[in-house]
Amino acid sequence: MGQLNLIQDTGKIPSEISSKILTVGPDYHNHKGGIGAVIELYHKYFETFKFINTYKGGGFFSKAFYFLKGVSRLIGVLLSDKKIKVIHIHGASNGSFYRKFIIFLIAKYLFKKKIVYHIHGGGFHIFSEKSNDFSKRLISFFLRKSDIIICVSNSWVEYFRKNYKTNIITVLPNMVDIPERIERAPRSGIITFLFLGLVCESKGIFDLIHVIGKNKNNYAGRMKLFIGGNGEIKKLNSLIKNYQIEDIVKYQGWVSKKRKAEVLNSSDVYILPSYAEGSPISILEAMSYGMAIISTKVGGIPELVRENQNGFLIEPGNPGQIEKALDSIISNQGILEKFGSVSESIAQKHLPVPVLGQLMNIYQSLLTKNTTIPE
Repeated sequence: MGQLNLIQDTGKIPSEISSKILTVGPDYHNHKGGIGAVIELYHKYFETFKFINTYKGGGFFSKAFYFLKGVSRLIGVLLSDKKIKVIHIHGASNGSFYRKFIIFLIAKYLFKKKIVYHIHGGGFHIFSEKSNDFSKRLISFFLRKSDIIICVSNSWVEYFRKNYKTNIITVLPNMVDIPERIERAPRSGIITFLFLGLVCESKGIFDLIHVIGKNKNNYAGRMKLFIGGNGEIKKLNSLIKNYQIEDIVKYQGWVSKKRKAEVLNSSDVYILPSYAEGSPISILEAMSYGMAIISTKVGGIPELVRENQNGFLIEPGNPGQIEKALDSIISNQGILEKFGSVSESIAQKHLPVPVLGQLMNIYQSLLTKNTTIPE
């Protein structure tokens, strides 16, 4: 409670704690969601924010050069800044894992720092299971030797406990900023659905387009879908054109931070028919704006979306269930207010004050000998 009160008093993690933490992760400036969104909020709510960027998009050699530059900077910072005691590593699967493993080795064994390994993304189990024996040993070593493992949902804690021996593992909910709510015009009778994120097969967006295309006569004049993001845009636009659903589906391009509040305030239902997730920031943001949710039963999503309370849960890759969920909302618009109210209530624990209070407790557990964190 003391940590929570301190956060409430200052609005941020104070310098007496944050100056001892070095955050390592991808670039959070002009990020495209995911880990970058989390780190951007940490930057906003740490009085002192120390950060090493180890990844920026580009070609192979560009990425490699950027990573080596980050490693060089890491060593320089750890040599010069004796205040730093804890390295908070934000990581995911595939290349991210191997980059962060090198950071872990340097920080843990060369500089004797405490390690927080914060695992994001929904594909870690797939990455682990498909890895060769050597990589599996690296994964196990990283997880066992980190001082604290942070997962974004209870389902991931269960996965890591079942498959790996770890020291301490805990859940830290993903954090979303305080919503910028504005009064919206009364609904016109047309339900506005929203998808934000990477446009690709694994996010289920093409499954959704196929369902709308095959039922366009039923949906015309009753719903609109706005899509914001990057990725396979040519394929998306081609499907929209081939199905002749330009009057129903609108691609908005990449939705900048300035525009995001506008589209969230003006939409009714957030839809993410993804095949793999952790605890999606996009769903949490939509919930904080009082939106109903349609998403899949993967990762930590069932911990956020409660069936027939604030939305509908479907199986990934199941067009029949997508259609049923769309029809349930379109034919019963009265549930939107109820669903939105429940979404807002659930999202409260993901706002800055409660999440920062938990994060403070994690840091204190490593900086002192008197504090423990719940596993």
